[in-house]
Amino acid sequence: MSFVSKIKKQLLKHPAFRRFFFSFHFRLILLDLKKNQTLLIFWLLFFGIITNNVAPRYGMAYLFWGPEYFDKISFLSYLITGFACGGFIMAYNIASYIKNGFRFPFLATLRNPFMRYCLNNFFLPALFTILYCFQIYFFLKSEGNFTTQHILWLIMGFVGGNLFFIFIAFTYFFGTSKDISKLYGIHISDSVSKKNIAFTEHSGERNPHLIKESRDWYVETYFSNPFKRRLVRSVRHYKKEMLKAVLKQNHKAAFVFQVMSIISLITLGLFSKFSAFEIPASASLFLLFTMFIMLFSSFYTWFRGWSTLIFVVFLIAFNYLHKLEFLSKENRSYGLNYDTIKASYTYDNFKKIDKDYSKLSKDLDATLTILNKWKVKNTDPANPGKKPKLVLINVSGGGLRSSLWTLYTLQVTDSLLNGKLFNQTQLITGSSGGMVGAAYFRELALLKIKNKIPSLYDEKYCTNMSKDILNPIAFTVATSEWLFPLKSFTVDNQRYSYDRGYAFEQKLDENTNGILRKRLLAYKQPEANSNIPMMVFSPSIVNDGRKMLISPQGISYLTQTAKTEKTQFNKLFDAIEYCRFFQEQSAEKTLFSSVLRMSATFPYISPVVSLPSEPRIEIMDAGLRDNYGLETSLRFVKAFNDWIAENTSGILILQIRDKHKNIPIDENPSQTLAQALTRPMGSFYGHLFEVQDYNQNQQMQMADLWCKSQIDIIDLQLRNELNDRISLSWHLTNKEKKKVFASIGLPENQDAIKRIVKLLK
Repeated sequence: MSFVSKIKKQLLKHPAFRRFFFSFHFRLILLDLKKNQTLLIFWLLFFGIITNNVAPRYGMAYLFWGPEYFDKISFLSYLITGFACGGFIMAYNIASYIKNGFRFPFLATLRNPFMRYCLNNFFLPALFTILYCFQIYFFLKSEGNFTTQHILWLIMGFVGGNLFFIFIAFTYFFGTSKDISKLYGIHISDSVSKKNIAFTEHSGERNPHLIKESRDWYVETYFSNPFKRRLVRSVRHYKKEMLKAVLKQNHKAAFVFQVMSIISLITLGLFSKFSAFEIPASASLFLLFTMFIMLFSSFYTWFRGWSTLIFVVFLIAFNYLHKLEFLSKENRSYGLNYDTIKASYTYDNFKKIDKDYSKLSKDLDATLTILNKWKVKNTDPANPGKKPKLVLINVSGGGLRSSLWTLYTLQVTDSLLNGKLFNQTQLITGSSGGMVGAAYFRELALLKIKNKIPSLYDEKYCTNMSKDILNPIAFTVATSEWLFPLKSFTVDNQRYSYDRGYAFEQKLDENTNGILRKRLLAYKQPEANSNIPMMVFSPSIVNDGRKMLISPQGISYLTQTAKTEKTQFNKLFDAIEYCRFFQEQSAEKTLFSSVLRMSATFPYISPVVSLPSEPRIEIMDAGLRDNYGLETSLRFVKAFNDWIAENTSGILILQIRDKHKNIPIDENPSQTLAQALTRPMGSFYGHLFEVQDYNQNQQMQMADLWCKSQIDIIDLQLRNELNDRISLSWHLTNKEKKKVFASIGLPENQDAIKRIVKLLK
């Protein structure tokens, strides 16, 4: 006998080792590792999230550590999250029981067999819950706003919600789950004598009857309650048909519970427009994966060994069914007419537009009129010879952090100049969250001009801008959007699906008290009168990477290729003018919230927007092409180069960035094999915005050759590197909000503000 065999034999004779190794709960752990990898993937995902190892850049863990309900962390927010987590735990137990219950015939002889199964299948749920509670504690401690007693109270909310769902589930199974005694009226004590329990822990031998009945998963002990362990009884005295009937009956009860849960979740989705159903995003993610587990295990109930293949076929069929128009998940720009003729998205049409110099001349004249009004507005009557500085504002993408940072920096800087900064601003460009914050500030400035608000520098506006947008998006995805569209709404008699795009716009509208609830056309006259700066949005066209430039003004001078005399080449048309291209589709009636969303279409969070063209084009985040808006700004400067040189004292380009331009250099630490394989491409695309910076740095050097005016570029930069990283998300924690506000005090930002004040005063 080998040394290993001797050790194994000695271990198997040791009572404590046998109690553990042949216990029901340990065998279930091994069974998960060998047979239930699909279920383990879900657990690994959630373990990765709560330990901040999955999507750390996007702040996924913060959604779970500090869930918000009605924009605040509360006992109720943790209770809801815990309740949803309890649903996920029960879905896992039900799926495991349906798939593996037949391997343990002794379960049929126990009272409430499903409950006993869950009790012994506790390892992963218990470990997850304990780890989750510790993570909540440390997170709330780091936030600095909670006492230990308050934190424990919030943790009790999570645990209480968890237990409450489990209680509901067990209450159902108490009434529907049957054992052999309830099903056949057989009393175990009458049918099983003591000689059937031949096993003793000290014998060191396996019970031969249990070996025969074990179906390769030999078990000697199980927990009858959390504090009591019992020996497994042999079931050889029962007919196999009786045991199978018990198992089948319990499977039916579990299946009915799954169907009821799925229907309940879908029904919840019908009420998603009510704010009470904007549950924490963490709870929605639990609900989403609960749904996936229940669907898969339902397939297993019906198809057994064929379930995986049939489930895959179902997903493929489900995918292609969405090609049907009435089941389509296509997201649209609200207010745009999709029922009329489609715009022609072809090279022939591009060339036709590019050669229409009458429209170019018309647009140049119209913008020159705006610039002249800007000049009158910014010329001091007491000193008419002093030329004003032309201000262009460039804002970066970056979700809610950029929205808040842009709004706050504009408030601070403009207030120091008594409104002079924004008054001298002619153009705002950029992408994503930054444009949301800038649009909000611009609307506040317009309201101030109309005397509808006393001040645009009130801190309540930053509070509004920093409110969560992610909760309704996540809830919509979890309860309805993964299915066929169940709800719709109308704008101008156009019917649209209620999806996460609509949820985004509605929540943004709610957070900003409805002041952005306008059409694109509503800004045409205020911009034309130079009451407010022009805003040019530049979302990217997914089909070919072109820009879709959106403005209520005619801006063909930003899209048409410049005439060249010395260079002959095959010209590319890299930008399309939205309002002119979709003129027949009533582009100017587009909801302004849809314009903001098109510019901030973050992958998977907001749906890609389809536009009424032939072939159909789709729109994504502006950051894919020009995250900082500098390229559009330089085109504007070049188009009005002579006027700017003659009528201004120079150009100030204010860049409001969500990170520093000079990023820390990667030290290239030791890598795993997977990291080494993915690093070349992953590193390049991970530094996409830095690559844009390098390209724009070159553009600025070239501008020095053609620009007739002095250009000063000043950066206001958010502290957002390494350990100070703020989530790229539509949700911010209290600590992250404080980091945003604190960034204005950075020495480089204080120096930048002083330069701005000096240039404009």
